[in-house]
Amino acid sequence: MTRPLRQDAAERREKLLLAAQAAFARDGLDAPLHLIAEQAGVGRATLYRNFADRSELALAVFLKQIDDLAGRTRARLDDPDVFVWFLEQMTRLMLDSAGLSSAIRDLKDEALAPIRQGLKAAGAEALAVSQAAGRVRPDLTVEDIRVLALMLGAPSRTAPAKAREALSLRSLALVLDAVRPRGDAA
Repeated sequence: MTRPLRQDAAERREKLLLAAQAAFARDGLDAPLHLIAEQAGVGRATLYRNFADRSELALAVFLKQIDDLAGRTRARLDDPDVFVWFLEQMTRLMLDSAGLSSAIRDLKDEALAPIRQGLKAAGAEALAVSQAAGRVRPDLTVEDIRVLALMLGAPSRTAPAKAREALSLRSLALVLDAVRPRGDAA
């Protein structure tokens, strides 16, 4: 069982995550780790005490972004179209995190489990709200969020940078069409 971090240690970790997120967004995944530590106001030893390597740091940044998405989604649960909004935000997150995706792609399956769980948890309530309002198909399940995430994330992982945005938006349009309820067949 892991003990919670002391307040000061948690604050340093949070500063490292924010600095890494900014550095990865600005300079890509090749951003020098010592500069991330410097930007966070900590030493390299602190960075490596918290994150064994670049992949672990990238994974933690991505998980933080998913947690942030979950919080923003919970704040919108009064909107019957919250699940559609969640899918749009997930697409934007994947577009903005294309470099992170490539860094964590090579991780072992068990290391990716928190991402899968985080995305499902982030969208579960939104799915229920939108289904209750009749805005999305009633047969969608929380497990389908993983499938939708794979579909939405494919362009950010595989497309050349110039085509990434257009393909991601097309993927989103197709996914939104797929999750909407179907009219009764006559």
